[in-house]
Amino acid sequence: MKTMMDIEFHAARLPGREAAILGPSGCGNDVVEIQDLTIDVPSILVKITLEETDPRVSKVLTLLDQYGEERWVSRWDVYTEDELQSAPLLILGLTGATASGGQEYGTTYDTSPACPKCGTGTRQTSALNIDRSDLNEIAKFRVAGTTDGERLVLDVDVERLLAAGVTGALFWPVYAKSKGGDLEELRHQQIFIEHVMPPMSLKSSLNRTKACPDCGRGWYTHMMNEPIRFVYRGEDLANIQDFNLTSEWFGEPPHFCEPLNAVVQGPRHPWVLVTPKVMNLLRGKTKKEQKYQGCGFAPIWIEDDSHDKPYLMT
Repeated sequence: MKTMMDIEFHAARLPGREAAILGPSGCGNDVVEIQDLTIDVPSILVKITLEETDPRVSKVLTLLDQYGEERWVSRWDVYTEDELQSAPLLILGLTGATASGGQEYGTTYDTSPACPKCGTGTRQTSALNIDRSDLNEIAKFRVAGTTDGERLVLDVDVERLLAAGVTGALFWPVYAKSKGGDLEELRHQQIFIEHVMPPMSLKSSLNRTKACPDCGRGWYTHMMNEPIRFVYRGEDLANIQDFNLTSEWFGEPPHFCEPLNAVVQGPRHPWVLVTPKVMNLLRGKTKKEQKYQGCGFAPIWIEDDSHDKPYLMT
C-alpha cells in the first residue's frame, strides 16, 4: 500500500508562474497537470501528484509557504492486489454515475425505526424510483448509484451475483417515469442490503465532531485531507455477509444555505462493504467492462491486541 497526495495551487500570482514551484522542487510533466482557467483575470491551476514519501512533497510545500500561496492537499491510498484479495471486507465506492432518486420521485420509506433527530435507520419500503434525466449517464456503467447512497447493478451482473450465491442482499427493481408518465423498469437493479455492521473502531478516519447526539450513528463525515480508512475490531467480523452496511450514516446535519436562503439537509446514508468474492464478480472481465465498471474497492483495516496500530490483512 502507498499513500498518494494531490497538491493544488494557483500560479498566476507567482513570479515566473508555475515555474517558481516546479523548477526548484524538481517536479516534471510526469507528475504535473496545469489548467489555464483565465477568462478576465489570469488564473493558472496547478496540480502535483506525488507519493506521500516523495522528498519533493516537502520542497513544494516549503516553496508555497515562502510565497504565501494557498494550497489544497488531498490524500488517498493505493492498494496492492494481495491487499485487496486478502481483506475480509472492502468499501464499495462509486467511480461512475449517480442519479437523483428517493421520495421526491415516488419511493416510499418507513421512518418509525429511525432516529427522530438525524433520520438514521430510515427503511425503504418500495421499489426505487429515479430521475429519468439521469438515465443516459447511468446506462453507461455496470455499477452506479444515487445521491442517497443506493447502489445499482446491471442485470447481467445481478445474474452473476445470484449464480454465485452471494449473501446479505436482495435485488430490487428500479423504475423511472417514461415521457408519458408511466413507470418503466430499468436494466439496473438496486442492491438492497439489510445486514448492518457493528460500529467502527475509534481509530477509523472519521470526522465525529457533528455526530448525532441522540443516536450516535448519524452525521459522520470523512477527515479532510486524509485517506478513507475504515477500521474494525477482529470480533466485529464474526457474522459478516457478502454485502453489508456500515452502522454509521454519512452526511451533514441540516444547515443554512445562503444562496437558497433556507435550511437544507443533504443526503445521508451508510456505506456499503463487500467481500472479495463480490469484488471479483463485479470487476470487469473485458476491457470494455473495465472501462464502464463504475465502482472501486478499498480494504478495511483491522485492529486487535496483537498490533500497536490498525493493519491490513495479507
